[in-house]
Amino acid sequence: MENRCRAVTSGIIMKGIIMTIGIFTAMQKEAASFLSDDVVAERVGDFVFYRFDLGKNKAVLCCPPYVGEIAAAAATQLLITAFHVDMVFNFGVVGALTESIALKDFVYVRDVVHYDMDTSVIDDEPIGRYACFDGVAVKANEFLLNKAIAVKPYPLARCASADKFVDGVDRKLYLRNQFDADICDMESAGVLFVCNFNHIPCLLVKRVSDSLGGGYGEYRRTVHDACRDFWALATAISDNL
Repeated sequence: MENRCRAVTSGIIMKGIIMTIGIFTAMQKEAASFLSDDVVAERVGDFVFYRFDLGKNKAVLCCPPYVGEIAAAAATQLLITAFHVDMVFNFGVVGALTESIALKDFVYVRDVVHYDMDTSVIDDEPIGRYACFDGVAVKANEFLLNKAIAVKPYPLARCASADKFVDGVDRKLYLRNQFDADICDMESAGVLFVCNFNHIPCLLVKRVSDSLGGGYGEYRRTVHDACRDFWALATAISDNL
């Protein structure tokens, strides 16, 4: 697995190699389009994993029974250590922090800020900064982003991520102004940071379920439709690897 991961990270994939793609979704509704009659389920602790074919490759999906960064990090680590995935795709819904990203728009996450991280009182680091990374914003894998863009040229976005459902324009504008973020969610930091710690390539694909002026009510009306096309996009990206 290690050699194949290096190959993916560097952009060199040998033809004929079948990859195992880990897929993380934070909620069952985000996983629904992936789960047909052909999946095989198995349990590790409280987490259920689903094996299935994804285009020319194999996939293992985890949708944990809990939402939030800790569950996302645990599920991602299990995908890596228990199922030996070569890369991780995260599909999920997000809130928009700018009017330029509209309801049901797809975006690829360019980088992530974990805005709950704050050690500034003891070390003067800016809010969101992990000392192990180069800056406040942590980059996603460029090779996988380019592969995804070649399939569907959706825009790139910065995601502000923490264990909060952000409801209300004022809070959304704070995240936009403080971190130059375009979208927000509750799992991207857990997924991306664990992948980076393990040197596993990661692609984060998001779709807007509530606009800048929307909140929980808009999310509730939109979320099921927003999740409907995840399987088709994941398959097309998989076949482009």
